[in-house]
Amino acid sequence: MNSIYLVGFMGSGKSTIGEKLAERLGLKFMDTDIQIEKQTMKKITDIFADQGEDGFREIEHQILIATRTKDYIIATGGGIIEREDNRVWLANQHVVYLKTSWETINRRLVNDVSRPIWQDQSRDKKQLLTERDRKYTQVANQVIETDLLAEDKIVEQIVSFLNNK
Repeated sequence: MNSIYLVGFMGSGKSTIGEKLAERLGLKFMDTDIQIEKQTMKKITDIFADQGEDGFREIEHQILIATRTKDYIIATGGGIIEREDNRVWLANQHVVYLKTSWETINRRLVNDVSRPIWQDQSRDKKQLLTERDRKYTQVANQVIETDLLAEDKIVEQIVSFLNNK
C-alpha cells in the first residue's frame, strides 16, 4: 500500500490519528518531527534557536523526501507545506488534510510549550492557519473536518475513502 501522509496545522491531531490509523491498517507509523529530532539529536526548539525556521525547514525537507512511500502512515509537521518543493513532492502522494478550526487548536495548545512557532508571540497563529489552509488543501486527496469527530471516526473516514478509491 502507498504511504499516507497526514497534514494539518499544529494541534490538529496528525500524530494521534497517524498512530491509530497505522494500527488499524497494519502499517508502520512515522512522525517527521520525531525523525528530525532523532536524526539531528536536537529538540526542535533548539534547532529553531540555533538555525532559525529556514534551517529547520531544510532539515524537514530532507526528512520528507527520504520517507518511505510504501506501507507507512506519516504525520508531518504543521509547516511542511510552507516550502513549494514540499508541496510539489506531496502532490504525488496520498495526503489527508486534518482540517481543524482555530478554536479547537487554540483550546488544545493553550498550555503547550514545545512548539516554537506557537510560543512566538510576534506571530499571528490564527492568520497563519488561514494562510496555510489553502496550501494544505492544495496537496490533499482527502480533507476531513475534525472538530466534531472522535478519533475513531476520523480513522474510519480515512479507511472508507481508501476502500472506495
